[in-house]
Amino acid sequence: MIKFLSSLKLFFALCLALGGAFIYQTVFNTGPAVYASAWFLALGALLALNIAVCAGGRIKTAAPSFLLIHAGLILVILGSFASRALRFEAELPLRAGAESDRVYAGNAVYQLPFSLKLESFRLDYYGEPTGSLTVMDEGGGKDFPVKEGSVISLPGGAEIKVLRLLRDFGLSPSGEAADKSPYWHNPAAQVEVKAKGTRKKLWFFANFPGMHRSELPFHVFYKLENADIKNFTSAVLVRPAGGAAFSAEISVNKPLRTLGYTVYQTSYDPAEAGYTLLTVARDRGLWLVYAGFAALLAGIFLWLKK
Repeated sequence: MIKFLSSLKLFFALCLALGGAFIYQTVFNTGPAVYASAWFLALGALLALNIAVCAGGRIKTAAPSFLLIHAGLILVILGSFASRALRFEAELPLRAGAESDRVYAGNAVYQLPFSLKLESFRLDYYGEPTGSLTVMDEGGGKDFPVKEGSVISLPGGAEIKVLRLLRDFGLSPSGEAADKSPYWHNPAAQVEVKAKGTRKKLWFFANFPGMHRSELPFHVFYKLENADIKNFTSAVLVRPAGGAAFSAEISVNKPLRTLGYTVYQTSYDPAEAGYTLLTVARDRGLWLVYAGFAALLAGIFLWLKK
């Protein structure tokens, strides 16, 4: 049994099986992650046992580099198990001006040792978005860049005048069209169309391209270009229990770390500019993974010095 558990053939077979599981999870799997399945955990445990038995048989004669490399591999595997078992993760939804120390994981509610207040939310774009009108008739279509006050002359004496451009179309309490936010969530263009002796004022929306098709002798579409979002950021006030409050920014690539917790910027609501969704996580088993990598690198360094 010891010979089987310390076999290199078993080691390579387990590595291939785990590699196949990673490829399946990354490329093909559309259901639950395989990492929590019993068979995946069994493969990992068997690999750790294989490495431990292999190293244990040479513990008295092996070089320090050999023992460190094997110990590092075992710690990384065990650390990944501990990280999954001990990891805490929950969601924290916030609206501008609201403060909360409660997070939600499914139907469970947890209280944090600190509270977060959303002071503002910001979207950043790669560039300044620009709008254009596409006019299509039987002869084809053509794009026209637009700004407020621009006039598009069409064959047959038809004309389109751009009256207003809104980034995030909404209606005020009095029923007037106005921007709900400074972001390009619901881009809209109000135009006056003159065709066949009639004039019509119409709104065209980038998110609803099929509007007014039956009202005009040609099709008009409003679209937005260069509107890809680069980043979104929550400016928060962090108030630790019994400690001094401080300000921080949380963005997609810049999480907040405080009191052993990490707060990630997860999502936002395009329909509400002052809403953010944060994820709060705590991984008590991660130190074991770091210890494993430290031992592994130390063993490799000693091996290279030979």
